[in-house]
Amino acid sequence: MTLVETAKPMLKPRVHRHVVKTLAQRILSSEFAPGSALPPEPDLCLSFNVSRSAIREAVKVLDSKGMVTTRPRTGTLVRPREDWNLLDPDVLAWSMELHPSAELVLSLIEARQVIEPAAARFAALRASAGDIAPLEDAFARMGRFKAAQDFEAFNKADIDFHTALLRASGNIVFQQLSNTIGAALAYSFRLTISRALEPGASLPNHGEVIERIRLRDSEGAYASMARLLNIAIVDLGIGQSSL
Repeated sequence: MTLVETAKPMLKPRVHRHVVKTLAQRILSSEFAPGSALPPEPDLCLSFNVSRSAIREAVKVLDSKGMVTTRPRTGTLVRPREDWNLLDPDVLAWSMELHPSAELVLSLIEARQVIEPAAARFAALRASAGDIAPLEDAFARMGRFKAAQDFEAFNKADIDFHTALLRASGNIVFQQLSNTIGAALAYSFRLTISRALEPGASLPNHGEVIERIRLRDSEGAYASMARLLNIAIVDLGIGQSSL
């Protein structure tokens, strides 16, 4: 390592995360609208009380997530919303702290309606007892937390159930989607808590999915998961008419 590299200032991780998150949320909330420019670097430095390098590193992160682009003599511009990586776990987490978008939640559920029934079908065909065990554990915890009316813990166990299902599918792409699905579920649960008529009512349907997988009933597992996701849309009380 050279002397120059040794002397290079290191960004404090907490400060870096704060700058990235704050800028991202200002973009997500349309304070910085698509097509508009972020404030000049000196202004951002003053606003956050950080160095230029801290601002530049934050912009690089947002650039990697498709939210901004930097052009010579123009500055940093907010990219069109369709370019944003909305399924990035960080972007979803930042979005969750803002007002939940019914449009985004419905789109996420529609994507899950394609992916998760197929994952259940594959799990019925491929999953070992070791693959099924995390599903059973998550289901058991959901039951305990529902009985205790602890719906925050119930939702966390529900996320574990769905991510375990994707992993049990034996499909590498589905397995890679498990973190995204988990973040999407956490986002949608913000609406579920306030809108669901009976939180936890879908518990028996989760049990049915496991039973179909245990019985190696691939088509039954597919149908059970499809029914479970249809219930999620009803629980959320969202649809095309509510967007």
